[in-house]
Amino acid sequence: MSSKERKNESALVCAGRDGDKEALRELLEIHWPWLKGLVYNVLGSRSISDVDDVLQNICIIVIEKIHQVREPERFRPWLARLAQREAWAWRARQSRKPAQLDEIMAEQQSDDSQVDIAEQVGLREQTEKIIDAIGKLPEKYREVFLLKYARDITYAEIAEILDLPVTTVQIRLVRARRMIFNRLTGRPSDKVPRT
Repeated sequence: MSSKERKNESALVCAGRDGDKEALRELLEIHWPWLKGLVYNVLGSRSISDVDDVLQNICIIVIEKIHQVREPERFRPWLARLAQREAWAWRARQSRKPAQLDEIMAEQQSDDSQVDIAEQVGLREQTEKIIDAIGKLPEKYREVFLLKYARDITYAEIAEILDLPVTTVQIRLVRARRMIFNRLTGRPSDKVPRT
C-alpha cells in the first residue's frame, strides 16, 4: 500500500469514527476481498451463505466499534483480528447445530440444473480434492494462501493484514503451494519448518 493510499485509508477511518457512513462503506468495500478470504479460511468448506453471514456480522461490528481504532494507520490489522474472532465464534456456534437437509438439497438441485451430471461429478471430485488439500494446510499457511488467492492481494498487503514481515509471507505462500501440490500428486510431504 502506498503512503498516499495509507493516508487516504487513515482519513476514511477518522471520518468513519466521526460517523461518516460513506467512509465506512468505502473502507469495507476496499477490504472486502481479503476479508472474504480470511473468513473462508476459518470456516473452511461450509456454505457460502455462512461466509456472507459472518461478513455481514463483521460489517455491523465495524460500524459499532470503529471508534475503538486508536491508530487509523493500523486499521487493517485491527479489522483482521476482528474478522478472525467473529469467524471463529460463528464456527463454534454453527458446529453445535445440525445441518439442515433442506438447504443441502436446495444447493444440490440448483447445481444439477446448470451442468451435465457426469461433468458435475468430475468437477466436484476435483474441487473437493483441492479444497481438502487447502483445508489440511496448517492454519498459518492456509491463511496466507487464501488471502493471496481470494483476490490476488499483494505480499505487502498480506504482511500488513497479518502483521508479519513480507519475507515470511512469501515463504509461507511458497510452502503452502508445495504442500497442496504434494497432497494432490500423492508425493510425500516435506517436514514443514516453523516459519
